[in-house]
Formats: sequence, structure tokens, C-alpha cells
Amino acid sequence: MSEINKKHDTFFRETMSHKEVAADFLANYLPAKVLEHIQLDTLTITKDSFVDKKQAEHYSDLLYQVMLSTGQPGFIYFLFEHKSYPDRFVVLQLLRYIIEIWELYLKQNPQAKTLPLIIPIVVYHGKPKGQAVRLSDLVDIPDPELSAYVPNFDLAFYDFSPETDEAIKGAILNKLILLCLQAKNTPGDVKKVWEIIALVVQMDENATSMHWLEKIFRYVLTAMDIEPEEMQDMFMKSLTERKGGMFMTVAERLELRGEIAASTRIVQRLITKRFGKSITDMDVQERLRKATPEQLDLWAERILDAKNVDEVFKDN
Repeated sequence: MSEINKKHDTFFRETMSHKEVAADFLANYLPAKVLEHIQLDTLTITKDSFVDKKQAEHYSDLLYQVMLSTGQPGFIYFLFEHKSYPDRFVVLQLLRYIIEIWELYLKQNPQAKTLPLIIPIVVYHGKPKGQAVRLSDLVDIPDPELSAYVPNFDLAFYDFSPETDEAIKGAILNKLILLCLQAKNTPGDVKKVWEIIALVVQMDENATSMHWLEKIFRYVLTAMDIEPEEMQDMFMKSLTERKGGMFMTVAERLELRGEIAASTRIVQRLITKRFGKSITDMDVQERLRKATPEQLDLWAERILDAKNVDEVFKDN
């Protein structure tokens, strides 16, 4: 998975894997007639992914179990589409995952005589507007009489692209998450950052809120293409001392992480050039991953005189 899509995948999982966030989203976007049959307070995450490695570049997913009004179990399946453009055939992905969910259910409940209801939800936030496409729209049916042989189902499709007609609803946290997902498509849009700041200002300063703010700040800082000084000025002018301090802490941490990543790449390239081979030893790779800036500087200096890779990483 690319670093860009990994960033969106991480943000999606860090937010929607909390049942309070997922419940708020469902309460504000599922039709009222559907919500009548769902006990949102019973949401329980059951599996974090059915997406295979080939599709992980473009999709993330989460599966929640929920009790229905009848007392029977059902499932709500979130498929998060982070392609730049909508996939017309996303319903095929959904069909495959729905079958996998049912197969897993039967494996876990071998005495079952029926299958549980699954409500599939697609959350899209690419650049152009998207729309739901049903399976029947994709199959060439020469005569209506033959449509009975085509599997078909509805999907809840929510478009959060920049030009969407979908309103951003819910509690402050839910609105912040959706605004952040929108903002990544217009990374230079200062207006969108001000919208995010306006919601951040309304958040409490308790431990829970500060925990969420760290995730929001991290995503905004990495997703937006705005000069760091300008971004800093925007946030610091508007936030309280505590929230502003949190923003600066996240910004400094990300800056340090970027510097360490750059230094790590330099050490790896120098070793390849000096000794004619890349680093394959897992212990050494782990040391590089956890290295401090001072350690990286020391190793870079040692490369000049070391006779082999082991001498570069010898204990001080």
C-alpha cells in the first residue's frame, strides 16, 4: 500500500473502528425506516478486513455485528473507497465480501438454518462525484424476463467528494472526520482548513477530546498541502493554549519523524553503495526502524571506515 493511501486507511480505521463514531454515522445517514430495525447500542466490531492484498491499495473495510429489532443478529459492513475516482464495479467487491461474511458466519455457526442480514455501506471520498451502481446496472440483460437470473441488492452509498451534494451531519467528531476526508482532495484549500478549525474550537478539552484531536491534527498536517508556517498560524490564532499546544506537539513529532525517515533512507543508500548490497538482516532493519537521530548520524559516519556492515552497527 502506498504511503498516501496508507494514511487514509489508518485514519479510517482509527476513527470508524470506534463504535460510538460508527453509530453516530449510521444514525445520521441510514434511512429512518432502516434504523427502526437496528439497535445501534449493540454495535460490536467483529473483523477488521475482508479486503485482499491486491485491493488494499484502494479499499479499507470494517465489519460490525448488531442486534436487530427482532432480537436476531445482523451485520453492517463498511467499505471505504479511497480511489481518486469512483469504481463503477465496486458492487462486485461488495458481493464477494458479503459471501465471505456469510461463509465465515456458517463456519462459526454450523447449526444455522438461515443467513444473517448484511447492510453494505460504501464511503467514497475521491475527487469527482460518485454514485451507487447496482449489479443489475452492470449486466447486459437482453430481455426483462431474464433479470430474475441476476443477483441484485441495494447498497448504502455515501459520497464525500469535494463537489458532493451529501450534507455533513452528526456530532462534532463525525463532522470533523468527514471534513478531513473531503479536504484531502483539495489539499491547498485554506477555506476547508478553516471549517475544520471552526469545529475543533467547539470541542471540549477533556482527555477523550484531546485524544481525538491528536488524530485529527495528524491527518490534517499530512493530508493538506499548505505551508507549515501558514497552517501553524491558522491553528494557533484560533485555539486555546491547550489545543494549540497539542497541535504543535503533533506537528513537531511529524517533523521529527520525517527527518528520521530521511536519515534512515540515506544510511540504507550509503550501505548499498559502500558494500554493494542492501540490508536484509531483520535485526538490523528493526534497529533502523527504532533508531534515534543521534544513532543514525553515528552509523552514517561509520560507513566511511567500516570494513563490513556489522562494523557499522556494532555496539558503542
